Amino acid sequence: MRVARLAAAATGPRGRWVTVGVWVALGLAGLLGRIHIGDVTAAGQSSFLPKNAESTEVLDVLQSDFKGGDDVPVLVVFERNGGLTAADLNAIGRLGQGLDRLGLAGATPVFAPFSGEAKKPLGAVARIAHGIGPVSRDGEAALVALAIDANERNAVVGGVARIRAYLAKHRHPGLHSYVTGPGGIAADLEHVADDAAKTLLIATLGLVLVLLLVVYRAPVLALLPLLTVGIAYLISIGVAYLLIEAGAIVVNAEGTFLLLVLVFGAGTDYSLLLIHRYREELGRGVAPAAALPDALAQSVRPIAASAGTVIAAMLVLLLADLESTRWLGPVLAIGIAVMLAASLTLLPAVLSLFGERVFWPGRDAEPGERNRRWARIAALVRRRPRAIVAIVSAGLVVLSLGNLVDHGTLGFGQGETRSTESGRGTEILEEHFPPGLGSPLTAVVRIGQVEDAIGSLEELGAVKLAVPVPPSGLSTEAAIAIVLRGNPYSTRAADQVEGIREKLQEVAPSALVGGIPAENYDIEQTNSRDTKLIVPVVLLLVGLILAMVLRALAAPAYLIVTVVASFAATLGLVTFVFTEIFGVSGMAFNLVLLAFIFLVALGVDYNIFLMTRAREEAATLGTRDGILAALENTGGVITGAGVILAGTFATLTLLPLEELVQIGATVALGVLLDTFVVRALMIPAITYLCGDRAWWPGRVS
Repeated sequence: MRVARLAAAATGPRGRWVTVGVWVALGLAGLLGRIHIGDVTAAGQSSFLPKNAESTEVLDVLQSDFKGGDDVPVLVVFERNGGLTAADLNAIGRLGQGLDRLGLAGATPVFAPFSGEAKKPLGAVARIAHGIGPVSRDGEAALVALAIDANERNAVVGGVARIRAYLAKHRHPGLHSYVTGPGGIAADLEHVADDAAKTLLIATLGLVLVLLLVVYRAPVLALLPLLTVGIAYLISIGVAYLLIEAGAIVVNAEGTFLLLVLVFGAGTDYSLLLIHRYREELGRGVAPAAALPDALAQSVRPIAASAGTVIAAMLVLLLADLESTRWLGPVLAIGIAVMLAASLTLLPAVLSLFGERVFWPGRDAEPGERNRRWARIAALVRRRPRAIVAIVSAGLVVLSLGNLVDHGTLGFGQGETRSTESGRGTEILEEHFPPGLGSPLTAVVRIGQVEDAIGSLEELGAVKLAVPVPPSGLSTEAAIAIVLRGNPYSTRAADQVEGIREKLQEVAPSALVGGIPAENYDIEQTNSRDTKLIVPVVLLLVGLILAMVLRALAAPAYLIVTVVASFAATLGLVTFVFTEIFGVSGMAFNLVLLAFIFLVALGVDYNIFLMTRAREEAATLGTRDGILAALENTGGVITGAGVILAGTFATLTLLPLEELVQIGATVALGVLLDTFVVRALMIPAITYLCGDRAWWPGRVS
C-alpha cells in the first residue's frame, strides 16, 4: 500500500511536477555548498588524529607552553649552482626582511640570519653543526624559515601564495628559490586537490554519460539518470557543507571526492535497475501508464535493501578513532540516502513526464543478442557448476598471494604524482642538507632531562642531530628538535619513530615525540586498529541484512565468503601491480579499510539484485531453474551497472594523488572482478549446486 502511494505520488499528473520542482530547488541550494566546499574542508593530518595519540599530545604541549603547537613550518630554499655569492646572501637577507613586512596572518617572524637581525637563541639553534646550518656545507644552498598558524582558516595556503608571489617579484638574477617544508607541501596539496575536484567532476559526468548512451542507445534515457544523480549529488554536498560549517564533522578533500564517485556510481546502478524493470513491464505489453508504477513497486525492495546495506556499512565507520575515517561515514551515508530518495521519487517523476518518448529513437525491451548471451552463460552454469566453482576459487587464491608482497605506506609529503614547487624544493633541500631538516621531529621532556635525552638520541643511527629549542619560560617542559638522516616523509622515517620513542623512554619516562614523521606513524597505527574493529563489524552487519532480505542463512553465508574472497584477490592484484610493476614507494595507509568498505557494501548490492530475483523466480521454477532465470534476466543490467560503477571509481586514477589513484583502481578492479566473474559465474554455480538448501532454514513457497 505504501509503495502504491509512493508510485502514485511520484508519477501522477500533478505529483510529478511537484516532485521535480522540489528536487530542482534543493539541487540549486546544494550548488552553493558545492561551490564553497573547498573553503571548509580540512587540510593536514594532525586535525584527524585522536586526542590520545602521542603526536597530538605533543601539539597540545607546544600550544599551551610554547605558543606554537599549531604552527606549520615553511622553508624557503635558495640555490645557485656553483655556490652562493656574497651578493646572494645579502639578497636573501633583504628577501627575509621583505617577507617579514608582508604581515602574513598567523606567521612567526621570519628567520633570515643573513639580515644580521636574527635573535640570539634562533641563531644558536641554527648554528652550523653536523652539516646543519643556514648555508649548506657545499655553499650552494641556503635556508630561510618561518611558521604559519594553521588554526587561522586558509592562513597556510594564502601565506604560501603571498610568499611565492613576493619571491617571484623580487627575483635575484641566477638565484633560484623554492617554498617547501610542511607548509609548502600542504599548500600545494590544496592546489592539487582543487584542480583534481574539477577534473574528477568533468571526467565522471562524461564517462557516465557515454556508458549510459552505450547501454541504452537513447539520448534522453541516458540523460535522465545523469540528471537525477547530479541533483542528488548537489544536495548531498550541500548537506555536507552545512555540517562542516557548523563544526559537527571534519572532512578533507578526499572525502568529497569519494562522495562524488559513490553517489554517481551507486545512483546510476539504482537508476538502471528501475529502468530495467520498466522496460520489462513494457515488453510484456503493460500500458505505459501502469508499467512505471508496477516497475517502481517491484524495484523498491531491492533498491532500498541495497542502499540500506551501503548506508549501514558507511555508518560503521563512526567506530573509527581516526577522524578522517569516522566522519567520512556519515557523509557517504547521507549521499546514499539522498540518492535512494531521488531514485524512488525524482527518476520516476521525470520518466513519467517523458512517457515512451524517453526511449527515442526506438524501444527494445531487452536486446535479443544480450538475452542469448546470458542464456549461454546460464547454460554453462547448468552444465559445469562444480568446475566453475573450482576454477574461480583457484584463481581468487592465486590473486590473493599478492598480499604477501612487502611494501611501505604513503604518508603526508608523499603520493603527489604531479610535479610541484614544494616537491622540487624538497629535492633541492635533500641534495644540500640532511633530508630530515625539512621536517624535524619534536620531543617534549622535562627541563632537567634535556641533556640525557640528547645524549640518548645521538646514539641512534637514524638521528642526524638533536638540539634543544629555546625555552619559553612558561613551563617545566623543554622541547628538542630531532633531525633524521633520511627523508622525514618516508615509510622508513615513520617506522623509526617507534625506536626513538622507546630510546627516550629509557632516560625520560614522560617524554613525548611528535612531528610529521610521528603523525604518519600514529595515523598508520590508529588506522590499523580501526581496520581490525570495523571489518568484522561490517561483515556481521552485512550478513544480518542479507539474512533478513533473503530470509535465509545458507545463501548469506556463502555470499559473504565470496565477497571476502573477491576483495582479498583484488587487493592482492593491486598490491602486486603497484609495488612490483609500477614501483610505487608504498600503498595508501587507508587502502585496505576503504576498499573493503566499498567493495563489500557495493558487492552486496549486486548480490541482492541477483538473489532477490532468484528467490522470486524460484517460487515458480524451483531454485536451480530460478537462479538460472535470474542470471539470464538480470545479467545485462548487473553487468551494465558494474561497468558504470567501476568506471566512476576509475576516474579517481586520473587524479595526481597516489592515495586516490590506488583506492580508485582497487575498487574499479574489484567491482569488475565481482561483476564478470563472481556474480556472473561463481554465485550462480554455488546456488545451483545448493538447490533449495540455499534458502535454509527457510524455504521457497
